[in-house]
Amino acid sequence: MTPSPRTTHQRDRRFARVRMLTRTIFVGSGVLSVGMVGYLASVTKLHTTTHPTPPTTAPVATTTVAPAGATGSSGAVAATTTTTVPVTTTTTCYTSPSGNTLCN
Repeated sequence: MTPSPRTTHQRDRRFARVRMLTRTIFVGSGVLSVGMVGYLASVTKLHTTTHPTPPTTAPVATTTVAPAGATGSSGAVAATTTTTVPVTTTTTCYTSPSGNTLCN
């Protein structure tokens, strides 16, 4: 058997360099993975925005009854009045990262 052209000291240094290289690649890929997961998590969050809708009016009927003895010549009760009351609603919209918007 022929002896190895390298000494044991040279061989050990070469293995140490290979170990250092593989460790650097492993740690670097781990750091990149964590950074990529953090970036993707921040990009894919749903953005919630609240858009107030303009107030609408809904008619509410109120009846006024005349006091006893205050009826007109026909004996009818006083007229019904209609009052409008503003109704306010809030719409919540969700926007996905792809640009789709869903409003409730």
